[in-house]
Amino acid sequence: MNLSDLPEEEQALIETDKAPAYAVWKELKGDHVKAEEDLNTSNEPLQAFFLNAVKKYRNK
Repeated sequence: MNLSDLPEEEQALIETDKAPAYAVWKELKGDHVKAEEDLNTSNEPLQAFFLNAVKKYRNK
């Protein structure tokens, strides 16, 4: 599957899901104070998606 073939909205969701996974990993390693610091979008639905993903990855 080529991600570039997906619509932009789906690509944004995939990227927005990858960012909190990496941020929580850095947090657990001690390299990051809080994963929420990596939130870098002003798009409210993506912000909510990011924060929910942070919770999801913290609970794994």
